[in-house]
Amino acid sequence: MDNLSAQQKLMGNMQATSAELLSGIMDERGRGFASDREAWAQLKENIENVESRMKAIKEVHKDMWSAVKDHNGDAFCALAGEFQRSAILLAMEWTNASVLANIAVLHGEDE
Repeated sequence: MDNLSAQQKLMGNMQATSAELLSGIMDERGRGFASDREAWAQLKENIENVESRMKAIKEVHKDMWSAVKDHNGDAFCALAGEFQRSAILLAMEWTNASVLANIAVLHGEDE
């Protein structure tokens, strides 16, 4: 396992997190969602959150570029921290969306 790259380890961690999240949501809700529509509605809401967060990240990126052009290292460092935090939250949102999609599809098969 030590010969795996950092990216491979991250992918494995994300897959394990997805499986754990799926199991947790299914345990919380019993069989899943009250209806197929509820599952798809929650997935749609989550994707809207992803789109909103992505717009915010693009704005931070634009501000970072402005800081570079203005030679403002302090602003750049602060914005880089915000970019990293936002990117981590975006990865979390996408992971959640993938789990919700899985639940929506699985729930549809149970019907």
